Amino acid sequence: MSPSHDALVARCRIEILYRIVRHVGSAEEEIVDRWIAAEIISSEPCSWPLARLADGQLTEIRPFMTWRVIPGAEQNARALAA
Repeated sequence: MSPSHDALVARCRIEILYRIVRHVGSAEEEIVDRWIAAEIISSEPCSWPLARLADGQLTEIRPFMTWRVIPGAEQNARALAA
């Protein structure tokens, strides 16, 4: 389970879990879990935190999403301590 999205603040670095369908053969598929790096760019009261994914896309962090704080990221310690 992910921590509360209320803990996310701007510049916090996270990874978001995405499930991707990969084609193995001509008729076979498998589901692969991928962690995608992201940085919180906006976190305001009464709205979902907004994150920029590693590929530049933006996404809102919603309660159904699985995410984790990137361990050891120095900016996370500073951002979460504020």
